Amino acid sequence: MTEPVIVELQAKPFAYLSMEATLLAMPNAVADGLQKLADLFARADAPVAGGPLVHYLAFDTRLVDFDLGFPARPGDVERLRATGLLIGETPGGPSMTARHFGPYDSLSETYITMDEAMRRLAITGARDIWESYSGSPGTSADRFCTEVIWPIIPEAE
Repeated sequence: MTEPVIVELQAKPFAYLSMEATLLAMPNAVADGLQKLADLFARADAPVAGGPLVHYLAFDTRLVDFDLGFPARPGDVERLRATGLLIGETPGGPSMTARHFGPYDSLSETYITMDEAMRRLAITGARDIWESYSGSPGTSADRFCTEVIWPIIPEAE
């Protein structure tokens, strides 16, 4: 894992599907969603403008509500919307990020480290968190990279 750092992100268009899955069904739901996204981007004749992103909206012991999508080029947004994709934005503004290398089932260690860093810095992370994935389908689990993007709630003035 890389040390958590605070960065200033620029929001970009985000074409996505809203999804819900049980924790056990998440891997298959994400795989199916990525295939559907690839098909819809192809139908819109639009290349993806970055790696896949999951935006976690609600999470409990049973269900996960999330948006799954790709950054999109501004000029492709209307064609992507016409295929049925929802359009939003990737995170913008101050965020804490850290990269986790290894299997997804050990990612909780990265979240714990980030939470501890936020407490030390007296900052508050938003409830919604993003993950960005890199690595090809053949990448071994111990080399897979997940970047956690945790938006920071600005202090009240």
